[in-house]
Amino acid sequence: MKHRIVSLFFCFVFSCWTVAATAAGRDYKCVVERVSSASGDNGSSHQFYVDNYVGRDFSVDRASGVMAGALKNSYVTEPQVIDFGSSENAYKAVATMRVDQGAGAGSSVYALTIEEFESGPEKPFVFLMNATVFFGKCEHY
Repeated sequence: MKHRIVSLFFCFVFSCWTVAATAAGRDYKCVVERVSSASGDNGSSHQFYVDNYVGRDFSVDRASGVMAGALKNSYVTEPQVIDFGSSENAYKAVATMRVDQGAGAGSSVYALTIEEFESGPEKPFVFLMNATVFFGKCEHY
């Protein structure tokens, strides 16, 4: 009986460790490499985005799609992960905020795509924040 309890204990500890090891390293750490906007890539608005975002990093909780750091997609509403990505598909998360959900200043659309299918540790990403698009690379951590 005592050996059985010890065996069960070790099986439990091993399975917890395996689950933790599998879950670890699946979220993303990303860095912004460039930015573009529908109105053009010149002028003070564009320069503001370049100065404040290029070279900065953010993270993505893969399970929830929530972005934190330089870029965010969850102010009042939560994003929805529509594809967790695979060797054949990109990771995709979308969030929206209507006028009545925010400060009343307007609606917003956020869409993140990370090319999970790309070989190697760096995965290209594109993030749409209304009419501004951010490009860069993500890695699992």
